[in-house]
Amino acid sequence: MKDNTALLTKKARDGDARAFGELYSKFSGEMYRYALYSLGSVEAAQDAVQDTALEAWKSINRLRNEEAAKAWFFKILSHCCKHILREKYSADTASLDFCAEIPTSDSGEKILLGLDLLRLINKLSQEEKDIVLLSAVCGCNSKEIAKITALPAATVRSKLSRSLKKLRSELKKGGN
Repeated sequence: MKDNTALLTKKARDGDARAFGELYSKFSGEMYRYALYSLGSVEAAQDAVQDTALEAWKSINRLRNEEAAKAWFFKILSHCCKHILREKYSADTASLDFCAEIPTSDSGEKILLGLDLLRLINKLSQEEKDIVLLSAVCGCNSKEIAKITALPAATVRSKLSRSLKKLRSELKKGGN
């Protein structure tokens, strides 16, 4: 099956709301999971994804590279999440009550992520956390993450490696 992202992006830029909806739907599940892990709150994640959709629709005409739609959506989402964290939450007090079951696909497949691992992820710097979540939760590669974070791809790879090493080390120590 051929990826129709470029065609949908072009149509959306031309004002086709249905094409924008399809384009948004392609990434909405991953965006929600990223926001959920980033913000630690179901309500805040829903707000961030909704804000992203509105901002993306308002500025779709600025997206020049049709193949970069996923990175573009996540860049907007990243900014929305950071805004919500600055305005409403502190990283230390964000609720982690959502961690029981998190949907990973439309087929109903679920993953379980322990509270300890979520707390460890929240100990990372915001940049490290963003890179780990974009890689592990959203499946973005280093080039996509580089576009989202405005870092060179090589820097993304090294920061991801160091962040994962930190997490492994903390898990071995017991995470406290």
